[in-house]
Amino acid sequence: MWTRGFSERAWERGCRETVARAFAAVPYYREMWAVAGARLDEPEATPVTRLDTVLDRLYPLDAPYVRRREEPLWVGEPAELFEALELTGAHRRDLPLFEVRTSLLDWERIGPGGGRYHVVLSASAEVADPELRQGQLRALREARDPGLLADAAQLTELDGGTAGARVFLRRSPGEVVEDGAAAEVTEVVHDERLGYLGARHRGCGRTHLNWRRVHARTGGSGPLFTMTRRRRPTLANITLPGTTHLTVGRCAEHGTPTLDGGSR
Repeated sequence: MWTRGFSERAWERGCRETVARAFAAVPYYREMWAVAGARLDEPEATPVTRLDTVLDRLYPLDAPYVRRREEPLWVGEPAELFEALELTGAHRRDLPLFEVRTSLLDWERIGPGGGRYHVVLSASAEVADPELRQGQLRALREARDPGLLADAAQLTELDGGTAGARVFLRRSPGEVVEDGAAAEVTEVVHDERLGYLGARHRGCGRTHLNWRRVHARTGGSGPLFTMTRRRRPTLANITLPGTTHLTVGRCAEHGTPTLDGGSR
């Protein structure tokens, strides 16, 4: 599990450096100073639902957004997914992982250890040949002790195709509702724009943030998320829907940041 090496001081410093870069070089955040008529210490909170409408202003001045040259947005990085899975305490990095998605990826492996990465197209994915998805499902069924990552609706769509798989349930931050209870299912926390933010550890039951990539602090209407390793686009003090019940805490067992929910 990615708990070794955590430093509160370094975590906070990474957030401050991201904010400083945002104010210095990213139009969206520089405009906040102009509107306020003062040098702000923190960016105003931005709802994640607004990101697409301000996208071209979220890129640094020296590396602007050029639509025709950009990779598909919001896909994420293999390492981001790998680190979230490691936080569960249940990931077998040497075994294959199948992820249900709406589009294909060219990833072969998501991290060290040798396990192959595969996509299973969801029922809502547009495919020219239905046999493609059937072939993916056959590969899942025939794999040895595979991991399967999907949200609740996607698992239902598979209609029994999960037998023998180690299931990782993809949940939104707004679905984090328990604090410290024994985990009955292995959960990873994901947002469509911010990506994989962390996971619930099967041992301690706490929902751990991936502190290597994500900073969060408790705000007036839920946590404020800053992506400390993402520069294009730069994302600082982002709010997520349905998270007003969440606070940012620390795991007594692992000593790293958590999202604490209790009952909604």
